[in-house]
Amino acid sequence: MRLNIDGRFLLQDVTGVQKVAIELVRAIDVMLADGSLPGLEVVVWAPRKGRLVTQPDYKAVELRRAGRWSGHAWEQLELPRLVDSGPLLCLGNLAPLALLATGRTPVHTMVHDLSYRYFPDAYSRAFRLAYGVLVPLALARSRTVFTVSLSERDSILRHHPRLVGTERLVAVQNGGGEGAAMARPSEERRSREAGVAEVPSRTVRDRRCLYVGSLTRRKNAPGLARAAVELVRTTDLDVVFVGATGASFEEAGMTIPAELAHRVHFLGQVNDPELIEAEYRRASVFLFPSHYEASPLPPVEAMRYGCPVVSADIPSLRERCGDAVLYCDPHDVTSMVAQVRRATEDASEWDRLQAAGLEQAARFSWLEQARTVLAHVTDTP
Repeated sequence: MRLNIDGRFLLQDVTGVQKVAIELVRAIDVMLADGSLPGLEVVVWAPRKGRLVTQPDYKAVELRRAGRWSGHAWEQLELPRLVDSGPLLCLGNLAPLALLATGRTPVHTMVHDLSYRYFPDAYSRAFRLAYGVLVPLALARSRTVFTVSLSERDSILRHHPRLVGTERLVAVQNGGGEGAAMARPSEERRSREAGVAEVPSRTVRDRRCLYVGSLTRRKNAPGLARAAVELVRTTDLDVVFVGATGASFEEAGMTIPAELAHRVHFLGQVNDPELIEAEYRRASVFLFPSHYEASPLPPVEAMRYGCPVVSADIPSLRERCGDAVLYCDPHDVTSMVAQVRRATEDASEWDRLQAAGLEQAARFSWLEQARTVLAHVTDTP
């Protein structure tokens, strides 16, 4: 049996959606290479035009680049002609309309969330119109619809009640905790380097508060800006942002005072996972006060690298983080700052959070997610 995978994600900057696709396909490749998936052939299709942002190192999955176009045009118009046998797995919210409409090829789609509906002001009119057509069709016509948490599954069912009772909507938690079960704290500075089995203890980390993610209103950019200012004013912590530039703060009506700017660091979009891992390993605390998430990766990644987490108290983050983090009110900067200070100023609390975080992160595996997805996709009649 051949499984076709829409590989347009390989040409995109790496945010949460792309990261899930990258890691899920990598997990499938591992299982293929070790003989766990006998009789299965997997082909990832990607546009020939354009630069691969993510360079895959597949051992058993085949990457094929074809077509004259790129982006949505390639996905909608050329990908359907390339898939001549076997089901198609689309991991980026959308799927080719031609295949959905005709049903000649079973299509399985991962719809991460409906944020274009929850936060319409965060998206352009063109984006909302396109997703307003394409996502409902994917939900209605895909053989299986995967989403990434129980809380997001429940939200999708509220907005699309026709899926209730169909068993076509399947929640598959994201991974991110590989290696956490074997990780041990270390006083060696080499533990700050990406790829090392140990994780840095409190004493070899920098006095840094880290955030990884886009700086948008739904991610609480205004609250993050105010918290950053308060932290650098009242503590010895610097604040580091990975995933966007400071322009988002200005757009949200927030600025960093000039006299504090040297202690607030914007690293911008980072696509290299080793560079992001190094930031997790250097930081003393990870702050994630988002107003909305489906199945967030950064808090689990922070825990996996031994960094204590302060998280917004919302359902999807409770689902991911359990009792292993300190929760804050994302609407209250005082709450955010107080929990960051609690995590970083009490050594015994810091050690407790690190140990609990490693245990919690170990629950989330890309291999488990891949096994669940394949069980549904390869069961296609």
